[in-house]
Amino acid sequence: MVSELQTTLRRLQAKSDVLLEKYHALKLEKEAVEQENDQLRSRLAQLDKEIEKLRLDYEYLQMARMITPTRESVVQSRAILAKLVQDVDKCISQLME
Repeated sequence: MVSELQTTLRRLQAKSDVLLEKYHALKLEKEAVEQENDQLRSRLAQLDKEIEKLRLDYEYLQMARMITPTRESVVQSRAILAKLVQDVDKCISQLME
């Protein structure tokens, strides 16, 4: 009977040793996964900032594209400037007289 108890006790000790080893392995794996999770979260935050910056750049480019003058408006502006230059020249010539 004592022999059976010792055998059972050794089996329980061996099983608990196996459980402890598995526990320590799982604990190490959990810590590694948590560390990787933290790294991925910081990378995600960095990528979110970059996406927001790119989104703003895109909006600015869209606005710049809308503001860019058309060929028609350039021709019209040049005509206005030419007329103003002529008026200034005319005023200067009148002042010289």
